[in-house]
Formats: sequence, C-alpha cells, structure tokens
Amino acid sequence: MSDLIKILKPKLEILFEENESVDHKLITERYLENYSVQNCKLNNVKQERVEINSCYFINVVFDECSFNNIDMIDVVFENCDLSNVDFSDGSLHRIEFKDCKLIGTNFSGCNLQNILFENVLGRYSNFGYSKMKSINFKSCNIQGAAFLECNFNKIAFKECNIRDGEFTNTYLRNIDFRDSDISEISLTGKELKDAIISPLQAAELCKLLGVIIK
Repeated sequence: MSDLIKILKPKLEILFEENESVDHKLITERYLENYSVQNCKLNNVKQERVEINSCYFINVVFDECSFNNIDMIDVVFENCDLSNVDFSDGSLHRIEFKDCKLIGTNFSGCNLQNILFENVLGRYSNFGYSKMKSINFKSCNIQGAAFLECNFNKIAFKECNIRDGEFTNTYLRNIDFRDSDISEISLTGKELKDAIISPLQAAELCKLLGVIIK
C-alpha cells in the first residue's frame, strides 16, 4: 500500500513562551519568531505578508483570522483549530499540522513544500492552483477538499478520506491511492495517467467517467 515520502522536518530553535501579545505582534510587527504559543485563542487577526519562523503552536484556536501572502517556515501546529483561516498565496516550508482542524482552510495559490498533515480534519479545505512538493497526508479526513489545477511533486496520501475531492487538471502520476477513499472524486480522466489505484477503485472511477464495464 501507499508509503509516506521523506520530507524535511521543521527546525525549531530555543523557544520563548508567549501568549499575551501574539496577536499584537502579528498585526503591528507582522513577524513572529522562536515562540511557543499554547492554550489561547487568537481573534480576528487579519494581516497580509506576515512572517512566522520557528514557532510551536499547541492548543491554539485561530478565530476569524486571515494571513494572505504569509511566509511561514519551520512551524508546528498541534491540536490547533485553523478552520477557515486564509493562507492564500502564501509560502509554507517545513510545516507540520498534527491533530488539527483545517475545515475550510484556504491554501489556494500557495507554494507548499515539506509539509506534514497528520490526523487532520480538513473537510472542504482549498488547495486550488497551489504548487505542492514533498507533502504527506497521513490519516486525514479531507473529504470535499479542492486540489483544482495543482502542481503535484512527491505527494503521498496514506489512509485518508478524500471522498468528493476535486482534482480537475491536477496530474496524479505515481500517487498511490490504494488505502485511501477516493469515492466520488471529480476529474476528467486524463489526471489519472500513471496513478496507482486498486481494481475496486478503478471500477468506481470508470462509472464516474461514464465508462460501461460488461
């Protein structure tokens, strides 16, 4: 079955604990580095071109937050709620999302590299038009996620729910879907060239594409 690929892990330096002024730093300074942020809620933080480097977020809720064109490197999110956060057109490198909620989170137009999504609830998240390289999705529920016209390079899905996903014009060469649920995904057919699927999945996809098997 599908194997995860080798990716680079976040490089975390000495971290300083900070909860009180995180939202202020993000809004006024647009910069956060070497912080451990735990057990708090960030409300209505909306700022473009924020830089977040070498930070660890644990049990943090991001409520009504928007970070268009964010530049984020070496960051871990653990047990965080980032639902509906807007990261569109951002650059994310060496990031881990573990046991997080990413329902409706917007990664459209992003440059994503060396990212781990593990045990994530990410229904209806949007990765449309993103460049994605060295990404692992492990035990994730990303039902209804949009991967429209993405550029995939070294992507792995392991034991994921990808039902109703949108993959139109995203080429899936060498991606192994055999232990994931890809029922009712949307594509034209050409995207599946050299993808790895099970016989049962092949039969289901033929029905979606209007192929009659006798």
